[in-house]
Amino acid sequence: MKVSIIIATYNSEKILPLVLASIRKQTYPRNKIEILLVDGGSVDATLKIAREFSCRVLNNPRIEPVYGKYLAFLNARGNLAMYLDHDEVLENKNSIDLKVLAFKNSDKIEAVIGSGYKSPQEYQFINDYINEFGDPFSFFIYGLSKNSEFFMKTMRKKYSIIFEDDLFSIFDLSKINSFPLIELVAGGSMFDITYFKKKFPQTLENFNLITHLFYLLMSKKPYIAVTKNDVIIHYSADTLKKYLNKIKWRIKNNIYYGADMGTSGFSGRDQFQPSLLRLKKYLFIPYAYSIIFPLIDSVRLAVSRKRFAFMLHFPLTILTSSYIIYYSFLKILGYSPQLKNYDESKIIPAI
Repeated sequence: MKVSIIIATYNSEKILPLVLASIRKQTYPRNKIEILLVDGGSVDATLKIAREFSCRVLNNPRIEPVYGKYLAFLNARGNLAMYLDHDEVLENKNSIDLKVLAFKNSDKIEAVIGSGYKSPQEYQFINDYINEFGDPFSFFIYGLSKNSEFFMKTMRKKYSIIFEDDLFSIFDLSKINSFPLIELVAGGSMFDITYFKKKFPQTLENFNLITHLFYLLMSKKPYIAVTKNDVIIHYSADTLKKYLNKIKWRIKNNIYYGADMGTSGFSGRDQFQPSLLRLKKYLFIPYAYSIIFPLIDSVRLAVSRKRFAFMLHFPLTILTSSYIIYYSFLKILGYSPQLKNYDESKIIPAI
């Protein structure tokens, strides 16, 4: 089967060579791999690097990565699509082989995900926190660690395994009350792109659905395969400042652009959850300002991870809830910021 490896980029020269080198090292036949890079107007060496690694390049007129991933979904030539973010490096040279083998060995699955994230040694602690839960709000709502040391353990505790061998496990999610936070368009996840286009034709028209493919799949075939020893090295944010900017960006998108960018994030994801869980989001601010509950969680994380730095969960929770209150208040006053990319260097045009 031919695999389209999809990477959305924007000024990605720092980590992109590592990402592409990890693809080049894969044992899967090179003539069965298409590297499809969708670029949002990079002005650094991103496109030069793409040419050096023989990538097929598409232009992303909307800059931001969600639309880029959607364009790749429409234009990929492979039977299978595997999505990597521009800061995600495949650790295992057999990663593609493992995922393709899972497809060949089971007709129950249409998607395969890897074993979780780990941080590069030279990065600050905040990268470890991101690789666990993403942000305090996601921790509160979903509670699923993506850290490779804990991801599979948590999946085993929460969901039933219907098949397992030395290479991968298949989980049955048909009898659960709420779905975990899993994205099929990041983290080295792979899915049968032909199946999705046929069964969910709405994905061909609505670009915001691209980040919710997992939840669409659960409505038809509630199974997911997880490969073993298949870790992503994630270079997410090397400074606390960059991380806080990402949190603010996500909050503003959900508060001000719930019908646009917010739909591809939590605002859109929320619609796939049962009614009771949808109410949980209103408890986040009381949780944060209770002080005691985020403090307990901080201690629990610090002890279980054996790292005092996880006590940072407490101030991050307070800060995140403060951002939500602040931007919600500004919205009430009639303030409406322009929709921009992560670093706020460019305005995202309407489509």
